Amino acid sequence: GRLLPLLPRTSSPSPPRKIYMDASSKFNLVQAARGRKVVLGAKMDSRKITKRDSPNELERALVEILLEHNTPYHRGGHGWSGEVWNMMVRIFHARHSYVKFSKYQLQEKEKEIKREYKMLREARKQSGVGWDEMRCMIQADAHLWDELTILFGSRINKFKSKPFPLFNLLGDLYDDCWCCTY
Repeated sequence: GRLLPLLPRTSSPSPPRKIYMDASSKFNLVQAARGRKVVLGAKMDSRKITKRDSPNELERALVEILLEHNTPYHRGGHGWSGEVWNMMVRIFHARHSYVKFSKYQLQEKEKEIKREYKMLREARKQSGVGWDEMRCMIQADAHLWDELTILFGSRINKFKSKPFPLFNLLGDLYDDCWCCTY
């Protein structure tokens, strides 16, 4: 994708920073957290950062919308239909008007957090591995982290120091799913 920041000219007064992008959902979550309005292929102006703009809060908002639409009416055997995804994207944008993610980007983010959830759920089942409910993190000794890295690859290592506060919400969404098995 193209990620080209436009720098202000030195001879003129500095305009607000504008960026063009065609980027991943992770990049856009970071941009939103930094206070930039995220619209694919359009110019954007920066705005003041607030705590609620963090990527974790936007991910939580997405998961809450998914939970609201986790019904037999909205979700079939293979997940949500394109029409339901379009509706969820509109709801997400109505609640968070300063970001504009495409349906594809939100679907990719859902796949990413689902992968992370499944990986952490399986890691918690390993002998000697614990879970800190307060910090929402895996607890394991160094030799167990080595075993987890062998089992799940290097992507598990970010959870040595990074909490995963969506774990319980995602359990409600993906475990014992009435419509399908994940």
